[in-house]
Amino acid sequence: MDANLLQLAKSIAEVFLPILYVVTAIGYGMAFFRDDAMARQWKSRLLLATTATHFAYIGLHTASEGHCMVTTPFEMMSLVAFTLIATYTVIEFKTSVKGTGFFLVTLAGAFELVSSVMLKVTTGGEMNPVLSNLGIGLHVTAAIFGFGGIAISAVYGLLYLLLFGELKRSDFGKFFKHLPSLESLERLNTAASIIGFAFLTVAIGIGVFWLPRTFANFSYLDPKLLATALVWCVYAAVLFAKYVLKLDGRRVIRLSIGGFVLAIFSLTVVNAFFSHFHKFY
Repeated sequence: MDANLLQLAKSIAEVFLPILYVVTAIGYGMAFFRDDAMARQWKSRLLLATTATHFAYIGLHTASEGHCMVTTPFEMMSLVAFTLIATYTVIEFKTSVKGTGFFLVTLAGAFELVSSVMLKVTTGGEMNPVLSNLGIGLHVTAAIFGFGGIAISAVYGLLYLLLFGELKRSDFGKFFKHLPSLESLERLNTAASIIGFAFLTVAIGIGVFWLPRTFANFSYLDPKLLATALVWCVYAAVLFAKYVLKLDGRRVIRLSIGGFVLAIFSLTVVNAFFSHFHKFY
């Protein structure tokens, strides 16, 4: 594709992608909270359009910039957003359970909106040549899928707590009407936690092997590595509490939500301001 056409296509996608996220979230919100017939009819189509547009945007950005979207935390946030919405798209069309769509689409949209705004006002600088390293690419990809799984587990955990509170008050409202059962939400939370933990384990394993061979100023005491290790420990504790200690669902879910908050802090604040070598620009 001609460079000018490529840049134009990328610019159009940059404008329309956040708009699509907002429209899709509104559609799912109207279906959930107002039971709007038109929203119920169109929301899945909007979901597919948003997912496809985001996929195209990632390709256009990569072709235009000459590197994957991993050079800044805000580029990686866009990849996390895509992981969230793509995963939910698969869940919806495989299970036909659409009650959780508003919450997952809204979370993905929040990531993408922040990414879109910050990419306009910040620059990653010159690309670090380590991005051409296969091991680093696998490390970053696994980490992004890990954070995506953690985010999904947090959404299902919050929905579990909201539904539990509604049932405890005998207030059978919107959450009771549209959400899956507590047991289903707990299973989804656990499954997403396992996926996030597994990918994070792979990312850490690759990092331990490849990073010392790639960065001259590598240190195991880097704040980013320590924060990621702490997130891993929290989710190891989540699974230990679930399967070994047999704690009740609410305690396990609260712990997983705490892990998600820590993961967001690691992905943004620690990665942007405290990491010494763990930068790709």
